[in-house]
Order: sequence, then C-alpha cells, then structure tokens
Amino acid sequence: MSIFYRLIEILVLIVLPLLVLFLRSNWSRKEININVTILPILWYIFYAPIHEFSHMLGCFFVGAEITDYRLFAHFWEGDFGFAFVDVKGGYDINYDSLIILIFPYILDLFSILIGYYILSKYQIKNSFLLGLTFLMFCLRPLYDIFDNYIGIFYNHSDLVLTSEIIGKFITYSYGIITTGIGLVIVLVLLKKYNHYPNIEKEIVV
Repeated sequence: MSIFYRLIEILVLIVLPLLVLFLRSNWSRKEININVTILPILWYIFYAPIHEFSHMLGCFFVGAEITDYRLFAHFWEGDFGFAFVDVKGGYDINYDSLIILIFPYILDLFSILIGYYILSKYQIKNSFLLGLTFLMFCLRPLYDIFDNYIGIFYNHSDLVLTSEIIGKFITYSYGIITTGIGLVIVLVLLKKYNHYPNIEKEIVV
C-alpha cells in the first residue's frame, strides 16, 4: 500500500473526524488547536503498540510461544512503521494462528462499542479527555479494521492469511460489517457532540 493512500486513510478516518468534533464545538480556539495537533500524534505513537499487544494477547490465549516482538517502531533509527510479533513455528493455516491474527480486530469491535457506550452515557467536560476517548476507543479501531481490510487487496495484512484459513467470504464480510458499524457509530457521536458543550445548559440560575 502506498504512503499516499495511507495518508489519505489517516486524514479521512483520524484527522477529519477530530476536526469535525472540535471545529463544531464550543471550546476555545486554543483548546481546539492543542487537541487537533496533539491527539493525532498520540494516535500515531500508540497505534502500532496497541495492535501488536492485541496479537500478544491472542498468543497468550492459545498458548503460543512468542519468540520476538516489537511494539514501538524504532523512530530513532528512521523506522516509522515496523512493529511485529513472531511466534515459534511461525504463522500457518491453523486455528491457533487464526486466533492470534484476528484478536486485534475482535478487540477493535469491542472497543468501538465500549467507546459508544462511554460517550453516549457520560458527558466528558474536559475537551482533551473527550477527544482522547473518541480517538482511542472509536477512531483508532475503525482505522485498524479498515486499513487491514484494504490491505488484503495489496497482499499485506493479517487478514490475508485469515482469509486462507476461514475463507474470503467470512473475512470480507467481517471487515465490511465492522467497518460499517464503526462508521455509523462515529457519525452518530459526531452528531451528538455538535456544538458541545451546550453553553446554555451550563448556566446555573
């Protein structure tokens, strides 16, 4: 997958929703500028570690032996995107490999649903915490699912081997359905938080 296409994904699925959330809010311009600058950077730093740690949880679940791993890209070496989890014997067409490979995407779906619950039930008054919750619980997993689903067609994704184990129909269906759920939830939350916080309701008489 080209860097240009990946940048488009990041702009559409990470940066744009944050801009919509904050630019239509009632927070100060200073708060908005800080949030839309810092939050995408935090996402970039922690995206790979969360994804790879999810694979590690899958390894623990099936009892696979981890032989090597890298959670953070080595930025200081000029490596900005390479993280991995290796297991003894490698990955193959078996159900242990399947669990390890799909664990991040199962957790992604739960993360989106938890994020929706939190942001629907509770009113987070701190602009940074609201943005961080929206980013990490909703936007991050949505990007993770969509990016790896598209990666199938570039033969560069966990889901390539997954599709060989359980079939393309199930793999593609899961990717489409979970992406759809994520997009709907993001749009619903953006609508809910339009012009938030409501200044009139905050006035105490």
